[in-house]
This record gives sequence, structure tokens and C-alpha cells, in this order.
Amino acid sequence: MTSSLEPIVVLSLLVGVIAALIFVGVIVALVLFAVRYRAGRGGSAQQIYGSQRLEIAWTAAPVIVLAVVFALSVVTLERIGRGATFGSLEPPLHVTVIGHQWWFEFRYPGGAVTANEAHIPIGVPIELELRSADVIHAFWVPELGPKKDMIPGQTNVLRLFTARPGIFGGACSEFCGVEHAWMRIQIVAESHRDFDQWLSSQAAARVAPSGPAADGEQVFLASVCVSCHAIRGTSASAAIGPDLTHVGSRATIAGGVLTNDTAAMRSWLADPQGYKPGSQMPRVSLSDAALDALVTYLEGLK
Repeated sequence: MTSSLEPIVVLSLLVGVIAALIFVGVIVALVLFAVRYRAGRGGSAQQIYGSQRLEIAWTAAPVIVLAVVFALSVVTLERIGRGATFGSLEPPLHVTVIGHQWWFEFRYPGGAVTANEAHIPIGVPIELELRSADVIHAFWVPELGPKKDMIPGQTNVLRLFTARPGIFGGACSEFCGVEHAWMRIQIVAESHRDFDQWLSSQAAARVAPSGPAADGEQVFLASVCVSCHAIRGTSASAAIGPDLTHVGSRATIAGGVLTNDTAAMRSWLADPQGYKPGSQMPRVSLSDAALDALVTYLEGLK
């Protein structure tokens, strides 16, 4: 079992085999009858006018085939709804996912909070509690499971499962505004050991910085940044924008617009509206020295 979509693969193969058998049977019958009763062979095929046995047979056969496919589909839908976790002895991991314009927030038990990039352990059922902070969004990572809407004022549950490590990409699949296309998801499936280490580090407060990074923290705390973002271990505790406690450890920033490196971080902070027009991230006027210190600080938040 590799993911919660494996039952779909199994169902597709079974239906494909059934369809292939029917196709081969029809083709073989056509060829045999075309050869056996072709012109010039002499005589013609026996004409049958009404046969109750044949009529019952060619009515019953399709009904039986469709009934089998229907039963397999019902079982498959149930397995997908349960995250395809039959046989798993692991208790489910509950993660709260909140959709914002235009980014995803992940909240784990124990206080870990991240944005757009989530980690999950392989071989463990995952239950995502889906919510929205503004408009209707939809959570979808195609390789791990079906999509499900995130509706304001309502909590939906999506179950995922994978036994295969890897990085799986996804996105919001419900149009939610001008930057809907840049509302990306990255799911990192890893071993229990790696996941536990990641979760422990993400739950911890920021490590007190020194040198230029300490100057950057002062820039952060003295600017409008604290009105929207939280960094645990500091006085910044707002929840409008992503939690930045460990922003330096993420693969991307700005909802997937940019790869997370020093140059991209500086470009994003200098002109967020240039990369993501309409987002709630304002352009903050900072001197080059202050901007460099802030970038050093944020990139150091691992």
C-alpha cells in the first residue's frame, strides 16, 4: 500500500481487465463469424427468430458485469474515504489546515506551525481538519488523495496515507481570488525518525540570534512585520500572515512563488506586490542595511 489513492489504481486495473476481456471476446467472435460465414462458403447462417435463452444470456451478462464493477466502486470509495489505511496499527496524526488568501497554514499537536510545507510520517494515517479563514479554498495533493473544500465556518476532514517517502506537490483547486494559482502545497513524507525530529524542531521557539541576525530581529520587531506575523520566542504573536518561527527551513516562500534562498527572500521583502499582486503583504520601506539584516535573520530561522 503506497497511498490513499492505491484503491483507485486497483479498481482501474480490475475494470481494465474486464473491459479487455469483453473487447477480446467481441473481436474474436467478429473474426470467427466473418470467416465462417463469408460470401462464397456456400449456404447461409441459420436464422433464429426469438430465443429466450439467448435473450436472457445477453441481458444477464452485462447486468452481472455492471453489478461487479458497482460493488468494487463502492468498496473503493469507502477505502478512499477512510484514507486507505486498512491494517494500519498506527493511531492517526491530526493536523489542522487553514486556507488563507493565498497560502496554507498547518498546525500540529504540540505547537508546531508552518506554512505551505507540511511533513508527514510514512505508514501513519493522517487526518487533516480543513478550515478557511476567508473564502472557499480546496486542498488537493493528487498523489496522496482526493481534494476537499475548505469552507468558512465549517470543518471538513480529509484522510491521507502513504507508505512511500517523497515530496508531493499540490495546490488550492477552488478559485479563490487573483493569486489562486500561487497557492501551492508541498507535502514531505518521511520516516518516523525524520518526522519526529522535524516536528520537535518546528515546535521549539526561535533560537536567540547574534550578530547581524540580532540586528535583523530588531528590525522585524520595530517594523509593521509584527502586525501580521508571529515568531515564537519573541513578542511577535500576530496570526494574519504565516508563522515565521522557522521560515528559513522551508523550501519555498510566498505560497510557492519563490524558492527559499537569500536572494529570493530579499526580492520578496523588497517588493512583495511585484511577485504576488493583491496579497496582504505590504511593501515596507527599509534601508539596504536594514533589509540585509532582516533577510539574514529570517533565513537563519531554521
